[in-house]
Amino acid sequence: FRKNPFGGEYTVFAGLEEVLKHISSFSVTPEQVAYLREQMPSCEPGFFDYLASLDARSLRVYAVAEGTVVFPRTPLIRVEGPLALGQLLETTILVLCNYASLMTTNASRFRLAAGPDKVLPE
Repeated sequence: FRKNPFGGEYTVFAGLEEVLKHISSFSVTPEQVAYLREQMPSCEPGFFDYLASLDARSLRVYAVAEGTVVFPRTPLIRVEGPLALGQLLETTILVLCNYASLMTTNASRFRLAAGPDKVLPE
């Protein structure tokens, strides 16, 4: 990310658990491949074979720990593996981490503003 949310001085990293769940369960189903074949008849058959064989187990994920205070322009997650697979998963990874980090940072700011003794609704 390029700026801290809410004009603040920090961000609390979150969403890694969801990212790891998504990656570990990722697959392209035969129904999805059939749909894409139908929608893109001019593509080479090898492309659809490639999609059907995609397996995210070849990816390696390196990340800071959930709940870590982080700052702009610092790498939070690094995914190593086949380029096409990483690009296919990139948007979902960003959405899962960005939203979770936004909410976690907001909760942290509320806690700091309210102080340790106030009960905050969930």
